[in-house]
Amino acid sequence: MDAVEDQRDVVRHNLVEHAGPARARLCLSLADAARLAHLAPEVVVAIENGSDSMATLAVLTEFALFLGLNELGLPRPRVAGME
Repeated sequence: MDAVEDQRDVVRHNLVEHAGPARARLCLSLADAARLAHLAPEVVVAIENGSDSMATLAVLTEFALFLGLNELGLPRPRVAGME
């Protein structure tokens, strides 16, 4: 169970840094992102601020993928020629 908690902490930490900018790149308001991701707006705010200790690893991972990030909440590498 410790491995899952460690993974959750890593994803949560990465989302604090990358979720807000990823949402902005998608031109999504907080309310729209929450609605499309099937989350309460308070949950999205908590994830982006790092104050959410209740979200499961599955919720955090799904939100990261929804924003176009990888499973760890990090930006995906740019495709060659897109730099």
